[in-house]
This record gives sequence, structure tokens and C-alpha cells, in this order.
Amino acid sequence: MGEYNFAIFRARGARTERLYDTAYRYWSTYAITYVFGRRLSGRVDVLDAGGRDGGTLRLLENLNLTGTYTCMDLVPTMVRPTRSNFDIEIVQSSFADFRPTRKYDAVLFESSLDCCGDYREIAWLADCLKPGGFVVVTLGARGTRPLWYGFWDRGGCHVLDRDEIPPAFAAIGLKVVELFPLLGLTSRLAHWLIQIKLAWYCRGVWHKTLARAIPPLARVDPMRLPNRILNEITWRLDRLLPFWRAGHCIVLERAA
Repeated sequence: MGEYNFAIFRARGARTERLYDTAYRYWSTYAITYVFGRRLSGRVDVLDAGGRDGGTLRLLENLNLTGTYTCMDLVPTMVRPTRSNFDIEIVQSSFADFRPTRKYDAVLFESSLDCCGDYREIAWLADCLKPGGFVVVTLGARGTRPLWYGFWDRGGCHVLDRDEIPPAFAAIGLKVVELFPLLGLTSRLAHWLIQIKLAWYCRGVWHKTLARAIPPLARVDPMRLPNRILNEITWRLDRLLPFWRAGHCIVLERAA
């Protein structure tokens, strides 16, 4: 447990738009797709805790699932689709105030527990899982503050190292059944140096030149295609340099 799992990049159904984002989003998207694709089938009840825009619904539909989807967030921005294979519930709530209305096959915390400083706020988790239900968490590692441009200042500073994860979740009745790193050396360097630092200057030049001359281009991200190319290259290089993780994908089940 805790070893790199490059099989995640063979997962089918990933949200395509996320693959053009930063290396961390790219890895976490594939990791979540990999876990959901192996563990879910047919009709399911899914809670997206901290789901904000409800984008996870697209992943569930890509995996040909049906059932119920609950998007819970402190400030949800999800727009209910006109057609979906899921019954959708949008809940505005903090983690501490949330009261599950059903039991779930899967609960997802994608980069949202980075904002939770006390896991007692999610102590309801163990009791809201169905038999065989599970929780997926993507969480930053310690020493990664320079990677999270703006996120740290907005509260996303509660990260853990690998050895801290099992006892943190054991305290609320959950056990770790899978744990693998997100990002290796080259992906981490690309995330910081190019997708964060260089991208800031690139977008600034873009908006002051081409986007100013041709206003519709203001909606275009000039880093979109470079990010996708970098992501496809760097994860393969990380097979040779699998160290210096930036985060973790954690799969939890209810402790016996």
C-alpha cells in the first residue's frame, strides 16, 4: 500500500475536460475514474462531498451508471441538467452540518478535505455507507504549499503525509484499503514550473495581446493544449522517477 499505481491511466470514462488541466487534476481525475470504474456498476447512490459544480456527474454517466447523485457543497454552483440518468439532489451545507438522507455506495471528496481541519466534522461518513460502500479522497501531501496557487489562502491547507492518513480516518471509524501517490518528480515539476508559474505569465500576455485584439479569444485558455501534451509526457517519465508525490488517492471502507 502506498506504491505508485500507473494502471490508473488505462481507465476509461475520465472527464475529458480535466485532462487539459494541471498535472494534479490530470492524475486525480484518472485515479477517481479508475476506482469508480472498478468498484461501481448498475444503479448506485453517490455523494459528491464538496462537489461544487457537479462535474462528477459526467464521470458517472461516462461509466454508464444510473441512480442518485447528491452534490453537497458550502456554495454549490451546479446547474441541474435537463436530462440525466440520475436523480439529482443539490445540497448547500458545510461538512459539519450535513445530515445524510440515504446510504451511499460511494462518497467522493475530491480536494475538499484539504479544507477540513477536524475530521470529526465528517464523522457521519461511516454510518452513511451501504454494505460494500466506499469513500474516495484525493488529498495533498505535506510540503506542497507552492503548488496550490491561491488554494492555500482559501483554506486548502489541511494536508497529510502517508503515515498520518490511516490513524486520521481510523478515528472516525474508517479503514484505508487502497492508498497510492499522485504525481511523481517530473509531473510535480511540470505542475509548479510550467502549469503554475509560466502559465501565469502566458495567460497575462494572451489577454493583453490576442484576446484584446480578438475579444472571443478571451474565453480561450492558451495553456489548454500545452497542459495536455505535458501531462501525457510527464506521467510516463514518472514511471522512471516515481517519487516526490504531491498528494494521495485514498480509498476507505467502514472499519469492522
